[in-house]
Amino acid sequence: MDDFTSRPRWLPGINVFDWYDEGYEIIEELRAHFPDVHVKPEFAQYVFSVNERRESAGLSPISLPNEPKPGHISISDVLHPKGLE
Repeated sequence: MDDFTSRPRWLPGINVFDWYDEGYEIIEELRAHFPDVHVKPEFAQYVFSVNERRESAGLSPISLPNEPKPGHISISDVLHPKGLE
């Protein structure tokens, strides 16, 4: 890849879940060495969708604007929460 924002192209035989688990081990080591720094696991987006990550964190899944789904919240409400102005 030419940048750090492109989705990786997985080679045959690569277990993306092992890659994800190893990434979290690295994150934990970084957090232990740098307790005053907020280390974000941005790599998770390459394995799990936004909704999978939100549900794992105990948050409601997101639906696109004008495509309401039962149990989901609109992406508009996430990006522009009411009452915070």
